[in-house]
Amino acid sequence: MQKSLLFLLLALLTGGVQTTRAQQSEPMDKSKFQLCNKNATRETQRVFDVLKEYYGTHVISGACCNIDWNIREAENVYKWTGRWPALTMFDFMQIHASKDVNPNGWMDYSDDSVVRDWWKQGGLVSIMWHWQVPANNGSDKTCSPGSEPGQTSFDATKVVTPGTAENKLAMKQMSQVAGYLKKLQKAKIPVIWRPYHEAAGNTYEYDGGGAWFWWGAKGSEAYKKLWRFTYDYFVNQQGLNNLIWVWTSQTQDHDWYPGDDVVDIVARDSYYALQYPLMKEFRQLSQQYPNKMITLAECGNGDEVNMAPLQKIWEQGARFSWFMPWYDASYNQGEETEHQFAGEQWWRDAFALPYVVTREMIKEKLK
Repeated sequence: MQKSLLFLLLALLTGGVQTTRAQQSEPMDKSKFQLCNKNATRETQRVFDVLKEYYGTHVISGACCNIDWNIREAENVYKWTGRWPALTMFDFMQIHASKDVNPNGWMDYSDDSVVRDWWKQGGLVSIMWHWQVPANNGSDKTCSPGSEPGQTSFDATKVVTPGTAENKLAMKQMSQVAGYLKKLQKAKIPVIWRPYHEAAGNTYEYDGGGAWFWWGAKGSEAYKKLWRFTYDYFVNQQGLNNLIWVWTSQTQDHDWYPGDDVVDIVARDSYYALQYPLMKEFRQLSQQYPNKMITLAECGNGDEVNMAPLQKIWEQGARFSWFMPWYDASYNQGEETEHQFAGEQWWRDAFALPYVVTREMIKEKLK
């Protein structure tokens, strides 16, 4: 009895009683998970159904591109383990440097052969958008808000107002991105789409904190209007029905949530990826957004913290839909011998687990 009382007291002090094996094995009502776009393509619905089928019993492995159209990190994983991660996330970060819109560009987003081949081989396609806009110095591009020369004063509240400089630039670049996404839709490739991530930044954590991306710099109401404006443009105006919309939470930012009708999946990014905090955050988000699957959209080692082995994260009760360690440019360029975010041993341990989904498994599911 005394031990039980002590356990209960410790649980209350540390965030709740840990999920038991029996609780974890209770059947989950997955019918509540539905795409918000009722006109979603058949292929998009099928990918969403696969995510639902795996949710709670398996976790989908993911890797991040190294800035542009590439699968460098997925190739690292294959080199280390002999198996491919199930998902690769690409990024529209450098669209201003794409050769189809910039004669001095160093890459070409209009050539999506890497993405098409990844999908053809059975891999899931995810895309995010580190949306860079002109910096205050007039020459650089950045996502970071502020008044310094290398930061940007780009105003999220003006994006939704026709005729403003922000609106004109936004419409031009959203049209460019929509063109790339339409090509993928025409090729029958669904996209797990993650725009405007981590919008709240650390605004809720301490006095003097703030958003670290321009799309969150004007507060929650401006952000929600921006999200819904973008959703309307892509889905209703451009007819993009191949997108699964992922919103990324900072865990204390419900005021920033755009709404169930424009969000399909709720994500969390963590570079303090230890089992107990992740379990607590997974439980919180699952309770706060009961009609949405929860995923770990970015993860990896922090400055002084090594990410926990996936087995410990999973067994603690953090049953995320997928995980995706960040890319390491220095490792990929041969400047470092150890991967900063998730190295060979971490991936070997992960792929030894029977509930980790690989590309080969996804290919079989999508037949």
